[in-house]
Amino acid sequence: MLDQGFTVSGKGPMVVFLHSSLSSSKQWASLANELSKNFTCINIDLLGYGNASFPQVAEYNFEVEASRIIDIVDSVNVNGKFHLIGHSCGGAIALKIAVEQSHKLLSLALFEPVAFHLLAQSTNNEHQQFATHVKKFADEIALGENSKGTETFVDFWNGTGFYANLPIKVQTIMAAQFEKVKLDFVGIFHETYTIANLKNIQCPCLVMYGKYTQQVSKELSHTIVDALDSVTVEEVDAGHMAPISHPQLMFPFISSFIYQGK
Repeated sequence: MLDQGFTVSGKGPMVVFLHSSLSSSKQWASLANELSKNFTCINIDLLGYGNASFPQVAEYNFEVEASRIIDIVDSVNVNGKFHLIGHSCGGAIALKIAVEQSHKLLSLALFEPVAFHLLAQSTNNEHQQFATHVKKFADEIALGENSKGTETFVDFWNGTGFYANLPIKVQTIMAAQFEKVKLDFVGIFHETYTIANLKNIQCPCLVMYGKYTQQVSKELSHTIVDALDSVTVEEVDAGHMAPISHPQLMFPFISSFIYQGK
């Protein structure tokens, strides 16, 4: 039986939204509200976030997330095709779904998907070093105390001091969710599909990244773009958290892209 970590609104072709780590489906609420005028919007909390249940730790990988997402979509329209939108960890899960079940997709829109395992497979030495650095980073924060790990993780994407300047209530909520962040990294590095497998994706794609994001995320975004056959690329004048911090800059790109594929 499905948990209730998702909302459905509107009527028309389906659009599925997947958020980042330490976030929830609320980050897409305004875009889903806009698109629901012409689409059926399925806005999903990833496991461990929002209203979704926490997964079984020993059994966790992105297959668990992807299977649940497909079950949710099928509960709305069995075997129906859908547009898929993902950011960061949600983008990495969306990319996995697109590789493995491309026949289900009408389009794919990604903002900095953190599929770092692809860099580890690269023949580019710099890319391999990036992947090693991220894995070491993930291992180090997983061993520490949750509030410190949360601060390190949040500041990595937003700049030093960002976490310290958040309200204490927000810090507390984030730290309480950090056990799932650790599992998100497990999911990222558990994946085995290759850069070559991205050729499986035949639907129109939109890949976006922030002008001020971490270089590793830019490199990964470009690696993904280079492997896709049908792709539009957009640089947004923001950082990795643009869907939350600067929705007014990036949501129009996604909305226009989805309407083109209607």
